[in-house]
Amino acid sequence: MNQAKRQKLILEMIKVNGEVSSKELAGKFGISTMTINRDLNELAKGGEINLIYGGATYKEDSIVENPMSVKELININEKRSIGKYCNNIIKPGSSVFIETGTTTLAVAKEIFQKKNCTFFTNSLLVMNSLSKYNEINLHSVPGKYRELSKGFLGIQTSEYISNFNFDYCLIGAEGISVPSGVTLFDKDDAFTKRAVMKQSKCKILVTDSSKFRKNFLYKIGEVGDFDFIVTDNKIEKKTYQDIKEMTKIVSVNEEE
Repeated sequence: MNQAKRQKLILEMIKVNGEVSSKELAGKFGISTMTINRDLNELAKGGEINLIYGGATYKEDSIVENPMSVKELININEKRSIGKYCNNIIKPGSSVFIETGTTTLAVAKEIFQKKNCTFFTNSLLVMNSLSKYNEINLHSVPGKYRELSKGFLGIQTSEYISNFNFDYCLIGAEGISVPSGVTLFDKDDAFTKRAVMKQSKCKILVTDSSKFRKNFLYKIGEVGDFDFIVTDNKIEKKTYQDIKEMTKIVSVNEEE
């Protein structure tokens, strides 16, 4: 990978994660921390990141929504662990709606073999991932396609969803905080997720710990609207305790 492409990916990872360490980046790209630090210094000159001891953080005014191709690179092992835990929650014979997102995609890859389950999704990534299995009972959902979400959203999608009652829904988010609730970048995405939650008995929020203490414009609901929140064990202790007072939260160990 050339330097320009690497620096572009580093910048996008910082925007998604909020903060990264030089050691973490060096491990992901297979290069020295010295090289990573040179990259960070150059990116800092562009004004979009702040250098800190041992790494970098994003600047508040430079937050943008990143494509799924970038999000898939973030916290891969944590998302896989979240998926494995959710496999223990979902019961055989259930109907499950899997929403858009990279964490929900990781969950889908773990739960698809549940016996006699019926899966619905508005995610193109989930559909492409699961459609290769012959025995799966999989339903796609119509709507207006949004590239950044890699999924189908909006009024048509929500009207279709209203015809069903799901045992479980798996929902992802961009921001989670106790005072502000569960939030997203996009209005149609939030509208569709609310519609899915309304039709679901058990609402499961799946998210890696980088999403906590962030807040975006469009609200899905309150933290307490979810029956389960499944995240990784890097969540801050205070945040964990605050959420635990509102609903059931589980932090799972990272896959090696």
